[in-house]
Amino acid sequence: MFGVEKSVTYLLIVGLFVVIYQNTSCCAVVYSQEAVLKYTKQIGTKGIEQGQFNTPHSLAVDNIGNIYVGDTGNQRIQKFSPNGTFILSWGSEGSNDRQFLGLHDVTVDPEGKFVYTVELKNHRVQKFDSNGSFITKWEYNGTGGRDLNRAPHQIAVNSVGNVYLTDRNGNQILKYYDNGTFLGTIGSAGTDPGKFNGPHGIAINSKDNIYVTDMKNYRIQVFDNKDSFVRQWGSSGNGSDQLSETVPGIAIDNNNHVYVIDKIKSRVQMYDTAGKYLSSWGSDGNGTQQLHMPEDIAVNNQGDIFITDTRNSRVQVLHVE
Repeated sequence: MFGVEKSVTYLLIVGLFVVIYQNTSCCAVVYSQEAVLKYTKQIGTKGIEQGQFNTPHSLAVDNIGNIYVGDTGNQRIQKFSPNGTFILSWGSEGSNDRQFLGLHDVTVDPEGKFVYTVELKNHRVQKFDSNGSFITKWEYNGTGGRDLNRAPHQIAVNSVGNVYLTDRNGNQILKYYDNGTFLGTIGSAGTDPGKFNGPHGIAINSKDNIYVTDMKNYRIQVFDNKDSFVRQWGSSGNGSDQLSETVPGIAIDNNNHVYVIDKIKSRVQMYDTAGKYLSSWGSDGNGTQQLHMPEDIAVNNQGDIFITDTRNSRVQVLHVE
């Protein structure tokens, strides 16, 4: 009898171990192990020539690795190959098609076919093909919001072509079809989950989940592909896993790493998609591996990370090791 009881006890222990092991495997946050951000190189220097920048404010990477930089001070978009070689540019100062005033953000649709820009001074979105040929444009005022004047700062496009803008003035996300037809808003002013106080950065992952830097609430908010609130993380402070009120840029890689730019602290922070802090990189300065008032961030399919080192007029390139 004792032998039978011993055997039963052994089987129960083994079964319990299997259940625990399986649950741990299925529910553990992917890629939350130690990860380190390493400097690779920089692209560009200050200037007005091709491949040079004047306070570049934004950037985006397409599905084959081409890099599009919003060269704000030069009022143009510059396109580079995956290795950082200049390809082409378009734009000049003005309010006509293919011109810019207050160029604030650039993004590319998931298929790499279309490039979208946001201009604060011209109060509009422009849509181009990947070679800079103008397709269409639309204004975003008159859709509600505080004083009926919107102030979108960043733009993102999901897999079905819906376009999302972070409106810092109205404390909402604006949603459009890719032809400019207004679809509605997400959120309102406030501190509750799903509400905003100074939304700025926006990124959409492969499952069309939306990540937003809610700057003055010191947090990151996540919404699903139906625009419903899912979760949030963040707090105010100087710690490695805390945020200032200037976190303008956010990006997500294929390994579910989330990268956040902290402008005042001149650093990039790395989290998993549940908000667990993983790593950070950067200090203030103009040295080879320093940042000064960075604004935006993007990643390619190989895990290279691109940062607009805005006040140093260059793009810094990192990699995860």
